[in-house]
Amino acid sequence: MVVNIISKSLFKGGITGPSKVVKNTVNGLKMLGVECVYNQPISKYKNNWIHDNKAAVIEAGFCNKPVIIGPNIATAPDELPIFRKKLHKNSIFLIPSKWVVDLWSYFEYHETDIKVWPAGIDTDEFSLVERKSTDKILLYFKQRDVEILHSVKEILVKYNFNYELICYGEYKQEDYVKALHNCSFGIWIGCSESQGIGLQEALATNMPLIVLDVKTIFDTFPIRTKKYIPYSFPKGASRIRATSAPYFDERCGIIVNNINELQNKITEFSLNVDKYSPRAYIMEKLSLKISAGCIVVFFKNINLKKTNQLNFRLLSFFLFYLGLLFQKIAWKRIWHKINPY
Repeated sequence: MVVNIISKSLFKGGITGPSKVVKNTVNGLKMLGVECVYNQPISKYKNNWIHDNKAAVIEAGFCNKPVIIGPNIATAPDELPIFRKKLHKNSIFLIPSKWVVDLWSYFEYHETDIKVWPAGIDTDEFSLVERKSTDKILLYFKQRDVEILHSVKEILVKYNFNYELICYGEYKQEDYVKALHNCSFGIWIGCSESQGIGLQEALATNMPLIVLDVKTIFDTFPIRTKKYIPYSFPKGASRIRATSAPYFDERCGIIVNNINELQNKITEFSLNVDKYSPRAYIMEKLSLKISAGCIVVFFKNINLKKTNQLNFRLLSFFLFYLGLLFQKIAWKRIWHKINPY
């Protein structure tokens, strides 16, 4: 099998969620003996995975070829390109977790089949850590109300815990890995996560976590940077139950919903960290081979019929950029570059 992977983030520098999704999947596919090519015309290959390139969605429509799309291509359906033909009905849209499927259902997306698919976690890079007894806690903070962070810090001081703070967007990979080695367990104050790769990397080292969970996507406080502009959801989406840990069970730790629960349980949790086995969960559910194997199965189940073999790449790029003129999100991005903060 040969898979044409169409991705912008694959060859970009830096560490991001989308780049980890595609790089980990490539590694998993190679473990299974699957050959990968990159950013080739869709018409050339039978198996095409459009990871994060929206112009390629237009190209797939013109080719009338079933493809696999996502998960890092659109936050919601209205981010898909305007000037495109509908995707082939046998195409598959990858969504990282069940609650995000509920979100897309809220937007009444029915164009293609949807499959829940989480990316694999590199369990060699994030390997088993034999932790020595320590009172230091990993405190991870991502896009939540800063008052929550202050409250958790007060609890840690009250119970005489030392902590190492890792703030999303402000650390290097080596800082995170070092923290995972130096702390006995973690408190995770995360936002609404479609998958939560950073959290799962901690679990892969066998670090048990207390997750201070969100209830809806509106519990997230998006950051604004030159490279990132947050998506705005309609108020009605508040009825969708989101989570900071879509992949988690009793082996991984505990999930709490408020500060009071955390205060009541943190001491007991700290005395029983040895009873948890989060790495076993990751190896069972989210290894590179398991995740990549799902991609292989998806391709085998796609019903490929006669398709257009012409190369529509240049036309697709033109229509994509023309379409940006008519999308509100594009004008937000232009204004954001002028006035990023």
